[in-house]
Amino acid sequence: MDLVRGQLVRSRAGRDRAHTFAVLAVEGQMLFLADGHLHKLSCAKRKKKMHVAPTATVLQGEFLACDEQLRGAIRAYDAQSPI
Repeated sequence: MDLVRGQLVRSRAGRDRAHTFAVLAVEGQMLFLADGHLHKLSCAKRKKKMHVAPTATVLQGEFLACDEQLRGAIRAYDAQSPI
């Protein structure tokens, strides 16, 4: 499972299960994730790779510039692909 910056993933475990996040960085088995709401770009959530399900959607760089744009992109993805 090769994850890249900007790729959308869904959480498979934890209290945020089924929540959509964008990958900000990959360090070994750990991912740094943000959703623009609870987990801002400035304070990313750490989560292991095995606890997320990757999607085929990769956001462009402009959506990772600010929390509002990231929130909008994730909201649009969730509307198209409900759980």
